[in-house]
Amino acid sequence: MSTRRLAPALLFVLASCTKSPPGPEAAAPLAPAQKAVARATKPLVDEPLAPPVTQSDAPAPVESAPASEEPLVEPVDTRHGAAPGAAGGLGLTGVGEGGGGRGEGIGLGTIGTLGRGAGVGTGAGFGSGHGRLGGSHRAVGGVRVGSGGLGASAAPSQWQGGVRTGEWDDNANFRDYTGWLGKERAPGAATLDLSSRRFLVVRDSAGKPVPSCSIEVRDPSGTTLSLRTTASGRALLFPRAEGLKGPNLEATARCEGRVVTKTTTVTPGDDVVDLALSGPRGLPEAQTIDVAFVLDTTGSMSEEIHALRDTLEKVASALATLNVRPRVGLVEYRDRGDVYVTRMHQMTTDVKGLQARIASLGAGGGGDTPEHVNEALRVAVRNLRYRPESVARLVFLIGDAPPHLDYAQDEGYAAAMKEASHAGVQIYSIAASGMDTLGQVVFRQIAQYTGGTHMFVLRGGAGPASVGGGDPKASCGGTHTDYTSGNLDALILSKVRGAIAARDADPMRIAGLHRDEKDRPCEQRVVMVR
Repeated sequence: MSTRRLAPALLFVLASCTKSPPGPEAAAPLAPAQKAVARATKPLVDEPLAPPVTQSDAPAPVESAPASEEPLVEPVDTRHGAAPGAAGGLGLTGVGEGGGGRGEGIGLGTIGTLGRGAGVGTGAGFGSGHGRLGGSHRAVGGVRVGSGGLGASAAPSQWQGGVRTGEWDDNANFRDYTGWLGKERAPGAATLDLSSRRFLVVRDSAGKPVPSCSIEVRDPSGTTLSLRTTASGRALLFPRAEGLKGPNLEATARCEGRVVTKTTTVTPGDDVVDLALSGPRGLPEAQTIDVAFVLDTTGSMSEEIHALRDTLEKVASALATLNVRPRVGLVEYRDRGDVYVTRMHQMTTDVKGLQARIASLGAGGGGDTPEHVNEALRVAVRNLRYRPESVARLVFLIGDAPPHLDYAQDEGYAAAMKEASHAGVQIYSIAASGMDTLGQVVFRQIAQYTGGTHMFVLRGGAGPASVGGGDPKASCGGTHTDYTSGNLDALILSKVRGAIAARDADPMRIAGLHRDEKDRPCEQRVVMVR
């Protein structure tokens, strides 16, 4: 999917959140609320938009700025080897990006410099050209041409009227998901033991969820795991996938000045660990929500980026109207040998400033199908500065290609995925046009494990309607498609608003607990599929 398609939708989400209505889980009545105690917090101050950060292939952690200063700073890039390049220009002047250096051709030159990686290259063509060689890996099968080198015009957009997107909630339909996962052949994808699923629920004496509560889980051998609840007051745990052993686990919640401990038996299937506090919760007087976007900006995403700019502009504009204070960030990613591997725009309260940066997004580089999703995920999870006290921490991962699983000494995506889950960072994956089976598996794994959902573009995207496009049939009634659909900006905004509404929903109403929602009668579903 091209980057052009997605940017508009993201900009819309950043621009349009109004006071959020109750989410679908807020329907069940709760006990009368006790008087809440306001939690003392540091005064919120503007966090200016900083320059993007280009980081190395193995980035060093970014030092946190004081809470009182979060400017819009310059982006930070990571690189692997020298900047990419391959083809010079057609016509008088041209600059191209591709596999191993940066080349320029002047005059009649079709190719100014041909970079073949690893510091080895040859120049060819009529006219003159020069290049800086030294890419991280050899180009295969000739010249790798990036954006801008040949001056090709963009194809007519198929995205007018919004990015039409479908959505799967693999935790709400967990048994269906694990059955599908067991049948798919995806060499290199992470192998996770999901046989035991536990929902750790922290709620106050009135039954209301307690967001951002710290939980420690300990097994009989003394191995511990630290988790943080999401806006719903829940933390999702797969004990065996986390390496916890033994028949029983002890979970201890520490928040609101209180401590509560419960024991759970590790058996196959679902269970709830109810960590009920003895008094009312105390939410911060001034609440924040962290929203980050992780976006593939390689050449194959050029059309999607054009549409996505509009989406992101709408999202940015919407976030500015929320009844909580938004903090926003962005990670652009490409691949080794490109101009950058990742470009990180640090979290900021300057929503309009980031909105302007999103409006200038462009696509380039790439070449082979996979991209460095792994590095992008690491940067998003480890280097963006989320606030532990934020009511929610949401990440939207958008791309059209699977991760490189063949890079030597690369730790893969599972480690960062688990770290996100531990920190209460929910990742919503969005598969753009042309996502292959491996990419579908990886993107759905990341979303499911962190408590997010998986979305897919309905026109040529990775989903049930990927061939031929069109809207899905109604899920409730004579036929079932088991996924929702809508414009991408609306779906992203629904996740942000849903996280805000979750603060007042019943945390014990859990979609997919013991039985898939798609197998329930429509009127009994926790999450109605519309």
